[in-house]
Amino acid sequence: MVQLAVTNLTFSYAEEAPPIFADLNFAPADGTFNLLTGPSGSGKSTLLKLLAGLYPQYGGVIQSGEVTVDGTAIAALPPYQRAQHVAVLFQNPSRQFAMRTVIDQLQFALANLQLAPAEIDRRITAVLSALNLTAFTNRALQSLSGGEQQRVALASVLALGSDLILLDEPFANVDAKGRTQLLADLKNLQETQHKTIILADHDLSGYAGLVDHVYHVDHATHTLTTPPLTDLPQDTPATPVIGQSLTSGPLAWADLGLGVDTRQLIRNAHFQIPAGQLGLLSGDNGAGKSTLFSALTQQHPFTGSITYGAQPVKQFKLRQWAMRVAEVYQNSPDQFIRIHLQEELDLSAQHSLHPDYWTPERIKAAVDQLNLTGLEEHVNYALSGGQQKKLQVLSMLIMGQPVLLLDEPFAGLDAQSLHAVLTLLQQTVQDLQISALVVSHQRQGVVPFMAYELHLADEQLTLIAGEEGTHDQQ
Repeated sequence: MVQLAVTNLTFSYAEEAPPIFADLNFAPADGTFNLLTGPSGSGKSTLLKLLAGLYPQYGGVIQSGEVTVDGTAIAALPPYQRAQHVAVLFQNPSRQFAMRTVIDQLQFALANLQLAPAEIDRRITAVLSALNLTAFTNRALQSLSGGEQQRVALASVLALGSDLILLDEPFANVDAKGRTQLLADLKNLQETQHKTIILADHDLSGYAGLVDHVYHVDHATHTLTTPPLTDLPQDTPATPVIGQSLTSGPLAWADLGLGVDTRQLIRNAHFQIPAGQLGLLSGDNGAGKSTLFSALTQQHPFTGSITYGAQPVKQFKLRQWAMRVAEVYQNSPDQFIRIHLQEELDLSAQHSLHPDYWTPERIKAAVDQLNLTGLEEHVNYALSGGQQKKLQVLSMLIMGQPVLLLDEPFAGLDAQSLHAVLTLLQQTVQDLQISALVVSHQRQGVVPFMAYELHLADEQLTLIAGEEGTHDQQ
């Protein structure tokens, strides 16, 4: 058991910069489950990095106060000792991987604690069993879906045996079933092993009856407030997409088959992505949604046919295809080419296929709509996860390819940011008649913007909402 305490802490990203937190005091009770809330960019990730001792070692300045574990400044502890007390799971799980396979990654993480080989084996067996990941033991990490990678990253964190577990948007790419199971696993750890859990999340569903305390990052006062537990929403049934008549579009596939290693993911799929409408691609983690996008962008082998304007994909060079079919990646930083936000937008505008539409005035209005104004000179990689998502989506919309595939573009967005992104996305798709297909495990706030839903399960890609075959032109 450890006692974490933040005492009179004032922190900023630079000596002359305004504070992110001012005179902050925070001491979560030992063995409690704590939910950290707040809008995108409010400072949730910053606070977790402070609690883990990553700040100010790797960024920012503590103007006053300190973070301590059992009375010792956490920044003064060597990394291997720090990890024995505090474990952290970041928003992007792939950033925590250093090895090739699941078993290699777990062995590497535990070896850094200088544990005996027998203890390493015992912990690995226990955590893989607890999280139902035994079948993943020898899987290559890069072959896993985003949600599966998140579960493995969580296993790495839990195997460390730390008394304090910090989790930064741990369910961003996890399906509903996986989210429910992981929440149950965390609650069990808290109750049976007396772990202290601090979890940052923008989606507050599923926490009622589980968490002991809620802390809200107040961006105006640079402190934490404590809203009552009764403010947490009760779970509601998933809202179905109300299907519309589908238009025609340039990108289609027929008799499509996909697999990874020896696993078949899709068989005999047929579809044409409508133009001017947003579509939802749903399915459990590992079903093959991201693999489908990889095939549509010529990054994964397939059987059957993929065509653009009735021309087979193989008749296009990669550069030609990239000017027709674009993808918004799961991991935002993988998309960035420039260092600063404004530079990223300027580059997209320079190569836009619709410069008459994406005028400087329209881009400026979109930046303001997404609440990115004032961040133009910020480093892209230092933005919050939600701010990175908004920049990523906007930069790709400005590029304006006729087909846009978006892989979990809403991860890390609060409700207000989610609505702003979807409003901008829908308007641009309609104005430019873009064929847009979205992978998202989040349904609340997303479904009302969708014209149809494709569901991937049991190797079948099925249209479950929307009227295919009418192809009404808008």
